[in-house]
Amino acid sequence: MAHLLGINAHIFVPEGAAPARLEAIASEGAEVILVEGSYDDAVQQAALEANDHCLVISDTAWEGYNEVPQWVIEGYSTMFNEIDARLAEQNLPPPTLVAVQIGVGALAAAVVRHYRQGGKASHPMIVGVEPTDAACVLESVAAGRMLSLEGVQHSIMAGLNCGTPSPIAWDAMLTGINLYVAVEDEWACEAMRVLAEDGIVSGESGAAGVAGLLALREAVEFEAIRATLPLRSTDHVLIISTEGATDPVAYQTIVYGDSVK
Repeated sequence: MAHLLGINAHIFVPEGAAPARLEAIASEGAEVILVEGSYDDAVQQAALEANDHCLVISDTAWEGYNEVPQWVIEGYSTMFNEIDARLAEQNLPPPTLVAVQIGVGALAAAVVRHYRQGGKASHPMIVGVEPTDAACVLESVAAGRMLSLEGVQHSIMAGLNCGTPSPIAWDAMLTGINLYVAVEDEWACEAMRVLAEDGIVSGESGAAGVAGLLALREAVEFEAIRATLPLRSTDHVLIISTEGATDPVAYQTIVYGDSVK
């Protein structure tokens, strides 16, 4: 957007980001700034840049910075309005289960707001999925308060490597998500392969929703939960794939077992 408007953009990303993703950002004309540490550290560094001549755009909120992240959540709602319209056009029923990936929680909050507010006739079960290494929302829910994870998160689900929930998404997630699931990276890899079999190219973070459902269906550690879940073969499941193969080398290796030549 900065490129289209003819203004400068500086994008702060945590160290360790895949080269292909950095190159893609730079190809739009932005200056990529690597920040030592985690996603949270990158957010904090970006926040320091705010002044009368620099607008900070982030999907997570902090004290004194709520308006733009709120717009992000509202923007996500467009997708769900479009999904409703598409299902209606095809005379398909609304989802009975929605699996949504959680980073800081903006997308998950949009899911909750769409399906839990406004007198919706459908009231699907909502499953929030996080990487085991970056389960900041699940840990916060277990603690009964928002908290930040220590250290740096290293999941291959790079878009979900967040250590702190967004304050403006917290209440929606706390009251609207039925089940929080943390999955190991291997489930994201399996989800990518499952989606590829159906011709859907989805990156590690994009496949997280499917990863959560696969783990719920098959993982030994979820056996007790499986027995109590009202999951049926007749369910209509909504999955949101939030990225394609943004790291082509990793995608090729994970899905096909070899690397890009």
